Amino acid sequence: MKELMVMYHPVKKEIRFCGRFKGAFVEIPYEECPRLQKYGPGTEFLLQNQGSRFFDDIWEQFAKDNVNLTFKGTKIDYEDLQKKIQDYNDTKGKQIFKIVDYIELPSVDEIYEQILEFCDETIEQFDQQLTNNETKQMFHKRRGQFEERKEALNSNEVNLCLVGTYSAGKSTFINAIIGKRILPESINSETAKMFKIRNESIPRVAFSVHTTRDTRPDFVQVLWNDAIGQFEVLRGIGTSEEHIRKQLAIEATAAAELGLKQHEQLCRILKKLNDVPNHEQKDGSGYVNGIIEVGYPIPMCRNINFTFFDTPGTDSNSSEHLLILKEALQQQTNSILIVIYEPTKMEGTGNSVLYKLIGGFRDSKKNENGVSIDLDRSFHVINQADTKSSKDLKLLRNKKVLVSLKEEDKIYGEEDMEIDLAGARLFFASSKAAYISKAIESNVDLEDERTWLANHKNEINNEPTRDPFTSKPTDISSDSGVFYRYDKLSDADFETKQLISDCEKAAANCDDSLEGVVRRIYVNSGMYAIEQEIIKYAQKYALAVKAKGLYDGIEGLIDFVRVDYQAIENQARLSKEHIEKNIEIMKTSMVQDIENAHEEFVARITDDSLETQVEEIKDLVKEIEKRQELASRQADKMQWIALKPEIFEKKNTIIISELNRYLQEIDDYYKRIRGNILNSQVQELKSIIIKKIKEYKGIDEELIRRIANISDTEIPPSEIVALKMNDYINEQKAILIFNTMDKKAYKRDLERAFNAQTVEQFIAYKEEVIKVAQQRTAQMVEEFRNNIDTISGSLELLIKDENKAIEEQQKAKAVLDMIGARDEALNRRIWAEDEEEKAEK
Repeated sequence: MKELMVMYHPVKKEIRFCGRFKGAFVEIPYEECPRLQKYGPGTEFLLQNQGSRFFDDIWEQFAKDNVNLTFKGTKIDYEDLQKKIQDYNDTKGKQIFKIVDYIELPSVDEIYEQILEFCDETIEQFDQQLTNNETKQMFHKRRGQFEERKEALNSNEVNLCLVGTYSAGKSTFINAIIGKRILPESINSETAKMFKIRNESIPRVAFSVHTTRDTRPDFVQVLWNDAIGQFEVLRGIGTSEEHIRKQLAIEATAAAELGLKQHEQLCRILKKLNDVPNHEQKDGSGYVNGIIEVGYPIPMCRNINFTFFDTPGTDSNSSEHLLILKEALQQQTNSILIVIYEPTKMEGTGNSVLYKLIGGFRDSKKNENGVSIDLDRSFHVINQADTKSSKDLKLLRNKKVLVSLKEEDKIYGEEDMEIDLAGARLFFASSKAAYISKAIESNVDLEDERTWLANHKNEINNEPTRDPFTSKPTDISSDSGVFYRYDKLSDADFETKQLISDCEKAAANCDDSLEGVVRRIYVNSGMYAIEQEIIKYAQKYALAVKAKGLYDGIEGLIDFVRVDYQAIENQARLSKEHIEKNIEIMKTSMVQDIENAHEEFVARITDDSLETQVEEIKDLVKEIEKRQELASRQADKMQWIALKPEIFEKKNTIIISELNRYLQEIDDYYKRIRGNILNSQVQELKSIIIKKIKEYKGIDEELIRRIANISDTEIPPSEIVALKMNDYINEQKAILIFNTMDKKAYKRDLERAFNAQTVEQFIAYKEEVIKVAQQRTAQMVEEFRNNIDTISGSLELLIKDENKAIEEQQKAKAVLDMIGARDEALNRRIWAEDEEEKAEK
């Protein structure tokens, strides 16, 4: 039996292996573990991405023996590892790995706070202690880049995408988490909109208004004005939104005059906006068919920005909603699909968005980034659990749910799809009870809401029934209103037990005060369990990425100062004549070589070179060809029988919406690979330049490192917008299909039109790549020149005033040593090394 310690922290994205030696665990160098080197330094290790191959490698490396594991990691990762080991052992039919001990590391949330503190301290010390003018000037530039990176990481969002049938309670679910009723819950099903609710401190609403008269939509914003205590509707740049703007302004004023609270005013505005038409109007008036952005505080986790996507269950704009959701779900590790069910109509009949999402995920096991889109990782919530008995709720835990297309979205007789809840991450909740408890807590509840809660006190138990002898909660059959006890996290028994245990503790900690009672109602309603799992999921992925991004950013800043210090330190050992010669070489021959390399490189970036040499462009061509084939299949869906004009028009509209989705998917794919293409171009030129400057004799390696210390390339967002198919009729202007010839003409014309659009998009993509590559490589060359000027200035000071230069170097060394010690202390905290040493003593 082999004893092994595995150490892992998601912030570092490192895994370490330790073997038992003289009674203590000692880290095993990766050089001694050929089977495990692929997980070693230089790679970003994510535990959640590992499967059987990882455990096979451990088993092969350690003498093919069974392994007793001690795991050192966060609580979340410990739970994941337990499940993975159980699955692996089950697959092998015997117990190969066994976790015999667990050492808990600080959570991602704790480490994130410490990294923030370390970043602030580092910047403050550099700002105060660095005295070399050239170094300080470049430091301030790098600091600005770090702050931009920090801001970008802060805006990184975890997308919570809600889908489900009409009246399943999606809006109430979101209102319950926010604690304020901001989303209207009784809406006109014909004009239902899609809302994107972002975590923002100042409430706002933003949307685009379209008309048949204008080619470009008008952008409208509604902002909260704290000074006057109401929302203000800002004027757009055009006139097409004037009528809608006036309607909203009247509604905003009326809500304020009634003395409504901020969230009530917002709800009134969104309800009014929800009544605006979704489609073109015969009179040419404005309509809103895009997404409506809402900014409002989401009190879930201080360090994570959550964004809700609330889709209507009516499928009024299913194709457009599908595009928005697919984009939000592209990075699955940063997104959660939440399917909401109403227990009285579980089948989901007529929800085209859900149908197409499931169908798309099952047709393609991986998205374009190679990230698995796993329906098993989605959250399935049976809402309105208070309307069902305990017996019914237990039966729902193993239900197979049929999901179908809306009747008018069918072209052929598309078959229903099935979701098996037996293997799902399944939660039960009463979002209405949860909302009312939050509302009471915030003192924004209404009289009828308290009445409802009082009338449902048996369905939402304030306190679980306990065994009189053990005081432990009894079986869920006698506590139908404690909904979290029905939850199950797929087949992960340990995780499920842990979740329920955490909820029991939270409920037990609620006292008999009003605050305690309403808090217990929230826990019992099932929403607390869902909220905790969402936060846990976000910390596991998004916050860990954010923490590592911050740490890597500040390390880059420290490395810049260290390289600058070391380059000057090495040059100080040379004679003044040698230093003067190096300065002259850098400012003349080296600069000229850099500029020549850039000119030659840019000349080689052409349409032909992109298509023949860049693998991502080749893959883009394959994606376009794939969509062209799908477009042809869509054309085949037009029936061969004679169709009435209105039927043909409906079928044609559905087909065109699908083709527009294909064009958008091509555009989405391009925008995902675009950054890699451009970064590769920049890195290729950087390598060419470094190779050239390394050829200069007398220029030492540290000086070359300083010259080549180039900041990360920032790739600007694409300016290209996906093209769209116009409302289509075939070239004979026929809107009827009577025979085979009509069908063939329709298909031919449709394919031509679609292929022409894809070719136009592809040409635009290549032109943009060439243009941005030229711009970004030029900026990099300018940074090379700036680095040469900066280091030359420092070396000139070394010649002119050696004592001052030495003094500046000493200060730089002192601050680098101090920050190095703090960095080491931070890493010891991450790995809990100090606590381990105390325990051993």
